[in-house]
Amino acid sequence: MTENRNIQEIAPFLANDFIDLDEPIFDFAKYSKFLDNNSDQLGNLKKYLIGKLHDSWITSFNLEEEKLHINLNDFSTHVFSDAIVEKFNIKIDYDKLVFPVTIEIKGDLKVDFFQVEENGDLKTIDQISCSEYLGEQILKLSSNQLEIAFELWHDNPDEDLPGDRILMLVSAKELKLIENQDKAWNEIFGNTYDNYYQYFKEQFQSDRYVSDYSEYLKLVDELKSKKPTAQPGI
Repeated sequence: MTENRNIQEIAPFLANDFIDLDEPIFDFAKYSKFLDNNSDQLGNLKKYLIGKLHDSWITSFNLEEEKLHINLNDFSTHVFSDAIVEKFNIKIDYDKLVFPVTIEIKGDLKVDFFQVEENGDLKTIDQISCSEYLGEQILKLSSNQLEIAFELWHDNPDEDLPGDRILMLVSAKELKLIENQDKAWNEIFGNTYDNYYQYFKEQFQSDRYVSDYSEYLKLVDELKSKKPTAQPGI
């Protein structure tokens, strides 16, 4: 992972978020097949690839010599819980709607941070604080190594200035995603809305687009009227 490389070559799936492209440069079909062929190695992360962790808040970021822990508040579950709160007029502190997901990466760990210049060139920077998880691209998978590009958001300490998208390149031996949303849901809502939560998870893991608040409100109404519209799972 060196300087003077370009995001169009390193992480073309993420490139359009950083720079203006005249035309698409990413082979989505090829990438999807690559992910399917390596689903066992990707584990739980596979369910969240291609945008399903987008906008999740980074609640803690711990980088050690041989281990990286990224703790997130799963944005999709958070937004669905907010829809439940609205639909059923539940009195609850908004800040309590936290649904943890942990990405753990370890073994021969190498982590580099970059700013992406207007032409796409990568500029190495020191480790920087980031507040949101925006996306990822799996770059390489083998029996003893994986490489991933993460797109993260850095808030500018000067509130009058805009924040910045940060590219983090990670190389390691092992990766796992630990899901704690079920436990958090039970602690917040008990089992009163379990049927809605299970329906949400089924739709989230399907081919159906359910990635904004209005769609989550529809999910609640669908189950109320018993008119599900789930698509086959990926």
